[in-house]
Amino acid sequence: MAEDTITEWLIRKGRKKELNVELAKQLASESRLGWYIAPHGHKRYIIGKVTLQKLSSRHIVMDDEGKALTFESIEDAKTFLRDELKILTPQVFNF
Repeated sequence: MAEDTITEWLIRKGRKKELNVELAKQLASESRLGWYIAPHGHKRYIIGKVTLQKLSSRHIVMDDEGKALTFESIEDAKTFLRDELKILTPQVFNF
């Protein structure tokens, strides 16, 4: 799913910028590929959906307060993706 497609999908769902957990579940059920885990801050990790054009903060999964949903470890992020979004093979970025 290209960036413009994801952005359009979010707008149709009533969100212009935030991919919250509820919407992430819906998006994951429609598009299983392209989910990732990436470092965020000091020893924290975020999850999101890769786009063909770039990584965009609007495609990072956000919490209820509008902040990036973070995890203490890659394994915690993988567990969340597996249990909540049914994503079994996320890409893990180590940059």
